Amino acid sequence: MSERRGTAGAFGAVLLIAAVGCGGGDDRSGPDLSAAPTGLRWQPFQGVPLPHTDQGPKSEADGAATGFEHSPRGAGVAAITHAVRLAVATDSQWAKVAAQEVVPGAAKDEWAVNRIQLSITGPATPDYAPRVLGYKVTGYTDQRSTIDVHTEYSDSSKAVNHTTVEWFGQDWRLRLPDPGSTARPIESIDVIPDDTVKLEAPK
Repeated sequence: MSERRGTAGAFGAVLLIAAVGCGGGDDRSGPDLSAAPTGLRWQPFQGVPLPHTDQGPKSEADGAATGFEHSPRGAGVAAITHAVRLAVATDSQWAKVAAQEVVPGAAKDEWAVNRIQLSITGPATPDYAPRVLGYKVTGYTDQRSTIDVHTEYSDSSKAVNHTTVEWFGQDWRLRLPDPGSTARPIESIDVIPDDTVKLEAPK
């Protein structure tokens, strides 16, 4: 398999099994779900610029990024970080990324079985690398948050990836859907919602 096809396949695989978000109510007495992360800067991971903020990640090792603030802002940055890193991590990185960034369980095990059949040895090519535009917290509790991650591709098409992160081991981790789920975690969209927390990675 070529590097380009392998990269595209891995990104597609993680999108197909990304956690499914569900809508949350408008609880005006709760935390501010629309507050933007502070101290935003961008650092590339396998060819994809990812946000680094005051809300996380605090550390990186062996391709995995950990240490996110226990807040909606921390959950939003974690959702972006985990979804992209899981998609584009190389053959020598993905197991460590999954071990530290994904909630353990049958869904994680199934993802690993699918991932081991692919090969990624280098950065994502420009044709397939997503550009992060922002996120929207669609539901939030101290233990679980649903996040819509908005991205753009080289052909100017846009997509929303419905993800879920859970507070596990004192950090936000990605929750993959149960095996056999028929929900669609990623959808094409024409415009980014006005209430999106806009980050917009550099081109």
